[in-house]
Formats: sequence, structure tokens, C-alpha cells
Amino acid sequence: MKVAVVYQYYQGHSAPGHSLVYELTQFLADRGHDVTVISGETGYMQRNNPTLPWYRRIVRRIRDGKVNVVRTYTYSELHRSYLGRLLSFISFTLSCPLGLLAVDKPDVILASSPPIFPMFPVWLICRARRIPFVIEVRDLWPASAVQMGILKSRQLIRIMTWMERVLYNQSVKIVALTEGIRDDICSRGWPKSKVELVTCGVDFDKLYPDAPGAAFIREKYGWHEKKIVMYFGALGEANNLPVTLRAAQRLQERQDILFVLIGDGIKRIETENQVSALGIKNVLVLPPVPKDDARLYINAADLCLVTLRDIPLFDGAIPTKLIDYMACGKAVLCGIRGEAERIVNDAGSGVMFEPDNDENLSRLVLELLSDKAQVEKMGAEGLAYVQSRFSAVKIRQQMESVLLAVVNNTRSPEVV
Repeated sequence: MKVAVVYQYYQGHSAPGHSLVYELTQFLADRGHDVTVISGETGYMQRNNPTLPWYRRIVRRIRDGKVNVVRTYTYSELHRSYLGRLLSFISFTLSCPLGLLAVDKPDVILASSPPIFPMFPVWLICRARRIPFVIEVRDLWPASAVQMGILKSRQLIRIMTWMERVLYNQSVKIVALTEGIRDDICSRGWPKSKVELVTCGVDFDKLYPDAPGAAFIREKYGWHEKKIVMYFGALGEANNLPVTLRAAQRLQERQDILFVLIGDGIKRIETENQVSALGIKNVLVLPPVPKDDARLYINAADLCLVTLRDIPLFDGAIPTKLIDYMACGKAVLCGIRGEAERIVNDAGSGVMFEPDNDENLSRLVLELLSDKAQVEKMGAEGLAYVQSRFSAVKIRQQMESVLLAVVNNTRSPEVV
């Protein structure tokens, strides 16, 4: 099978943030498939500083293991503002078709969203070249942006809603990352037979309980006598960082408790400024670390924290950090309703707090830190849960099966 994957933020384990597309494409290539990725230049969590002039970055070909990667010009200042993020989306929307047209015709194209803007020209190329089009939905756009208050222009909302409808209608398959996303799409009229659920997974050779790694990080930062409450991931609009800062404020008298936020994103500078302005001494914001080092930092925590804004659409969200925490055997403080809450409760891997209730969060931090046996039990049960349900190898095999079925079953021009 010759497959092309379009995803703006393709990155490997040496970069911070998730690497799901990297792992999928390397897996497919190892299985003997011809794999090409069309991607932008900049990671979603931390920007890269281009060294080449713009005209030499319009289309660049590189090789990443067995995978061919075509990087196309992308505006790199996406973390500075919402305008910067929009310009990044628009630049990739204009450049990614050039990269896609520069490669041999694939048997299938898998386009991963968000962002949704580049998906539209990708579909147009699929239609023109009669290539089966599969869209992977990692987040529901424009609904997420509307509910968070980021997207307010009625005209832009109408355009993006129309684009979403066209893309879902014209795709051969819609791949949903969570049950909530799948159910939302089906509830709006798309047939269940068209929507496939393929969740995120864990590589258990990269994420696992690691006492020596934890000791190394605690020694590095001088955390010997500290109880660490860790948030590891994107520092963005969706991540509800203020509730963590307010909870930390409530616990400032406990000099043995330190909240550590590791990551980057559009809200990082604002978060650092709030910590400084409010004089919060028990919060440490660290820059993002490569995926290869994630295990070391997560294991250094006593408790791990996952939060999202309290909006209805996030009831169907499963942040990858939640699964990563559990794979490292860590007890979880979860401030997300719906699907994430169900996973934590079913696994017995942690406790829930009301998403915007800092008093609730601070109280639970104290309760758990005073009960080491309970914390260890939660960590062990969470690890067993993800080992039984979130094997990355099985999930990649599932995606491979979806793509092979599309290639085998769609041979006529009508498929797009």
C-alpha cells in the first residue's frame, strides 16, 4: 500500500509533545508500506527557528527512517498569538498541496485534523487525482473553538462548518480518536458504518514505571524533600491552567508541595506572568522536553494532573497525557468530565475534581499526599488498565486495517 499522511505537526521522539503520527507512519513503513508524510515546519508545542531562506523552504524532502517526509513552508510564530496560529494554519493550507502534488500518486491519503483548513485543499487534490480520502478527527472543529470562545466571527464559523460537512461527506472513512468524537459525528447524521474509532495508544517500551529515572530528575532539580504535583503537556487555551494556579495558591503554606508545569503553548508566557504577579512560590514552569525524556519527568512526580476547560465538547476528550501518566504507574488528579472521567473511574487510577473548583483540587492533593498506600494502589491499577486496553501496537494495526480496507474496497472514481 502506498499511503500519504497529511499532518501539520509531524515530529519524532526528539521533540516535545505527542508523536502519534510519527509512530503510526514508522509502523506502517516497517510493515512494508510505502509511506510519505506531508507536514509543516513547526512543532505544535514549541516553535522551530528556520535557518534557510523562505524560498528554499517552500518544499523540502527529507528521509526519517523508512518514511519519506515532505516539509512545506509554514509560518513559525504560531505560539505568539491567535493571529499567529491562524497565519500558521493558512500558510500550511497554501503550501501543503504543493508538497502533496510533488509526490507520486498514493493509494490512499490520510489527513489528520485539526487544523481543518488544510484538509479542504487536500480533499480537492484527492478528488482531482481520484485518490481515496480518509480524514482523522482528533478534535471537533469548529465546535471546540466556538465553545472555548476563540472563534466568534459568524462568517468564519459558517465557512468552517461548511468545510467540515463537505470533508465528512466526501471522505471514504472518518477516523475518530475518542468515543465522544465518534458519537458526536454520528449524532449529526453521518452513518456509524463510515466512522471508525481508533484511539491513542502507549508504547510500553518508552513509558513505564522508572524509579532510577525518577531519582535522576529529582536529583537534577533538587526535589528530594518535595511532593511534586505535575502537569505535563500543552499550555494552551483549552488546558484550564488557572485552576491549577489557584489551587497552588491555596497550598502555599505547605513548603513541601511543589506544582510543576512542563510544556509550551500559547498560554505559557501568560501563566509565567501570573505566577510572578501573584507571588506564587510553589509553582515551577519548565520548558517542554523531548518525548524520549517524558518518562523520566512523569516518574519524578508524586501526583499527576490533567485538566481541560469545562465545556460540553470536552466530555468526549481523552488527553494523551492521561494515558501516559497511567502507563508510568502514576495516580491522577483528573479535572475533565465525560470520557476521561470514565477511564479514571473504571481504572481506579485516581480521583476526580470539579474542573473549575480549585478548593476541591487543593483538598484532594492534601488527601492523596497523606495516603501513600492509596496513591501506589491507584498507580498500579492505572498501569494494568492501560496495558489491557491501550496497546499502541494493536491500535496501529487497527489503523492499518482501516487504510487497507479503503484501498481494497474503493477502486472506482466515485469514491471521492
